[in-house]
Amino acid sequence: MDFIIQNLIPYLLLYKYVTVFVISFFAAFIVPIPSGNILMIASAFSKAGYFNFYLVILISIVANILGDNLGYWFARFYGERILSKVGFKRILESRKFKELEEKYRTHPGFIIFISRFEVLSTLSINLLSGISKTPYRKYLIHESIGSVSQVCVYGTIGYVFYTGWESMNTITGKVSLIIGLITIILVIAFGKKFLVKKVNKKQ
Repeated sequence: MDFIIQNLIPYLLLYKYVTVFVISFFAAFIVPIPSGNILMIASAFSKAGYFNFYLVILISIVANILGDNLGYWFARFYGERILSKVGFKRILESRKFKELEEKYRTHPGFIIFISRFEVLSTLSINLLSGISKTPYRKYLIHESIGSVSQVCVYGTIGYVFYTGWESMNTITGKVSLIIGLITIILVIAFGKKFLVKKVNKKQ
């Protein structure tokens, strides 16, 4: 990740807000780019007057929401078809996955929210939300709240700790990994809890 970030910083300095938007958008849509780290760096640079902090926050929020929603609709219309063609057909058609989809579709809130803080979790949950045809209103509400929260948290960290943004990048990278693992555990626990309830009802 550090290698990617180091190579993106020159583009951030050269193209400024365009880079912030492009990285945030594609990270939310389809490419696992460390957009949170770039947001922190842009926020740190805004402390020195190179960026407008509030504009960085606004652009990041808009780009995240647009990317997430495009990812959701793409997954909803094409996700299952594409995954089936690349070897996931048996999993998608399995009884356990269908039951997980059913449960997730009715209670997606917290998982959608927490997944906004880690790029791989964001992409995975957007995919699951689209494939499971999670009601769009539910998805949009929790995705928007999560995106605003994520951008404000990362932006504030970069702005407040601007003199040590490199150290903060390392720390937040580790925190993001933990959040990603928590999201995976929640999805697994969510599915198991639903299966146990279903079995108990049958008995």
